[in-house]
Amino acid sequence: MRKLLYGCELLRCAGRMPRPAEVPIDVLMPVCEKDLEILPLALEGVRRQVSHPIAAIYIVAAPSPVVEAFCRAHDCRFVDERSVLGYDAASLGVKIPPPNGRDRSGWIFQQLLKLSGRVGESDFFLTIDSDHLLLRPHTFLTRDGRTVFYGSREYHRPYYDNIERLMGFRPASRLSYVAHKMLFSRRELAALRSEIERRTGLPWDRAIVESLDRTQISGFSEFELYGNFVPAAEKVQLPWRAHSLPHEELADYETLRRRYRRYYAAITFPDYRKARGRRK
Repeated sequence: MRKLLYGCELLRCAGRMPRPAEVPIDVLMPVCEKDLEILPLALEGVRRQVSHPIAAIYIVAAPSPVVEAFCRAHDCRFVDERSVLGYDAASLGVKIPPPNGRDRSGWIFQQLLKLSGRVGESDFFLTIDSDHLLLRPHTFLTRDGRTVFYGSREYHRPYYDNIERLMGFRPASRLSYVAHKMLFSRRELAALRSEIERRTGLPWDRAIVESLDRTQISGFSEFELYGNFVPAAEKVQLPWRAHSLPHEELADYETLRRRYRRYYAAITFPDYRKARGRRK
């Protein structure tokens, strides 16, 4: 098992953000139409707070005139999600049986889109949730070439059980890698996919789907898988300073930044905190 580096504690004691590399990165955001309400705020956060040159922002979604018009208006590149893996979410058939019955095909599909590394051209790409707003400068790649991971204290055992089945080791990181955002290296992703295929004898995406525990609504995390795979010498972790808010608190980006940046580095407006009368 790879030795893990707990850089979060070192950086917390130092009280500073690592110096960012002047390396252009892509930004990848899988979305659907219901995400467009908050997506402009998330994009403004990316453009103002990511401490690296942004080569391009890719919006990956099902074909939609609404989403494509949004991309034109906000200087983003639209990518038909069916073109990335050669199939759509419905093809996965990931359904959780009763009593927790839900179709999780779309949720797994968007994770596979990220792990494929097939969208964009830069060596690194940042993926960030469409409801996650960066309020302070964020470094994702240091000048000495290490990836910065933002860690939370979430612990969801099915994620770790899945990694053990898929990769043969039990993650031991003190912080979770599930923090709404992550920088991926295409080189490391290629190594991860190759290792999955070597261990399972299956195409990497099929191996992931077959590794799922179908009794779990949330049984897989691309962030936990990738973060625990990256070698210790190539990463540092920072504590996640974020907060979720109800949709009633929505405002323009500058108002939200002034209101919350003193306390949080980022805020999130999750769908589960949307008032029932507004939920789509």
